[in-house]
Amino acid sequence: MVQEHVVSDDFLGKWQQTTNVMAEVFDVPAGLIMRVLPQQIEVLVSSHTPGNPYEADEKANLNTGLYCETVMATRAMLHVPHALEDERWKDNPDVALNMISYLGVPLLWPDDEVFGTICVLDSKKRVYQQRYVDLLWEIKRAIEADFQVMDQQQKLIASNADLLKVNRALLRSNGDLKAALDRISTMQGELLRAEKMSALGKLVAGVAHELNTPIGNGLMVASTLKSNAEAMAGELEVGVTRKRMDDFIGSIDQGADILLHSLGRAAELVGSFKQVAVDQSGAGRREFDLKKTFGEILATLAPAIRQSGHSVLCEVADGITMDSYPDPLEQSLVNLVNNALIHAFPNGAQGQIRISAHRLADDWIEVSVADDGVGIPALNLARVFDPFFTTRLGQGGSGLGLHVVYNQVTAALRGSVRVDSEPGRGACFTLRVPRVAPAEHAA
Repeated sequence: MVQEHVVSDDFLGKWQQTTNVMAEVFDVPAGLIMRVLPQQIEVLVSSHTPGNPYEADEKANLNTGLYCETVMATRAMLHVPHALEDERWKDNPDVALNMISYLGVPLLWPDDEVFGTICVLDSKKRVYQQRYVDLLWEIKRAIEADFQVMDQQQKLIASNADLLKVNRALLRSNGDLKAALDRISTMQGELLRAEKMSALGKLVAGVAHELNTPIGNGLMVASTLKSNAEAMAGELEVGVTRKRMDDFIGSIDQGADILLHSLGRAAELVGSFKQVAVDQSGAGRREFDLKKTFGEILATLAPAIRQSGHSVLCEVADGITMDSYPDPLEQSLVNLVNNALIHAFPNGAQGQIRISAHRLADDWIEVSVADDGVGIPALNLARVFDPFFTTRLGQGGSGLGLHVVYNQVTAALRGSVRVDSEPGRGACFTLRVPRVAPAEHAA
């Protein structure tokens, strides 16, 4: 018997973003998450893309020859490049909506019950390359990780109810109470692991979205250059004028500039993605003077600071010798200063960035990077360290700078980082790290 699983608004919102990005990356009008009901199939989430004929909450009867019925029945991927050229699919109901190509995979609940499907549909013939198939499977796994979270949440709620009963009977059975607490601890660990898996879908979709533009531009320019070269090869046989040759060389030069820019942007993004995963083994632990190290970092940033027109004041106490990992600390300071230069002073406003560091009584070091800029809206404060969160979408911001800072400080330096801000009154990022890194981190 098919069970109708209830999905919270939080998960629906996350899946809506996923289907929007998925449809954009696949370049299709429709990206869907379908949920099976006892006698029908429902459009649970539909991408907000032009030309999408499907709307959320739409339902269709089963046993009518829909693409998704075959996916659920076989529990396997279905790829239909062109339904009108395939006797098996030319009369299926989706063709009436001009959805003639289809790629979909099943979604399974943790108990192996079919939840529904995730798919993309197009109004033109599509033969999907393996990289698109692989991406769809990754998104499927991320959504099924959300199913794990939902299932564990339901079990946790039920277990909490059991715990209340156990508490009332505490005097009768301390043993039962311990067993209940052990079950909750195990479920919380499983829930945390499931949430980490769920983040994979967002990461994959974010990487694909960010890299799609520079790589797509590079492919387009490369294709144009190849076409121009083939045309010129034909013209050389009958003779080419000086002007035609100048035009050809000009197009090659312009194309090369675009290729260099696109590939450079892609390389920059890949470098940022690599920084997200902190490589602790290569961090290079050593002793270093904090004031001298900060001075060297600001010297390398001097050209960018001068060009910005802003001032940077650095106040670091003398005599602070760190026994830690300088590379993650340097990367964090660079990212924080660059973040302030880019975001704190819009519209040509001039401002000041103040860097300070001092030793705390417990042999920890507190570093702050503060600016007197526009500040951070309250709604964004909780999201500034999230991967791919940026207020400069489409303007060169990858949304990874502050996430790299968070990973470097918490994972590599074994410290903490927080942000305090009020709109119009600047922002202050505070890092708290041990002066001597824990010994086990060096292994």
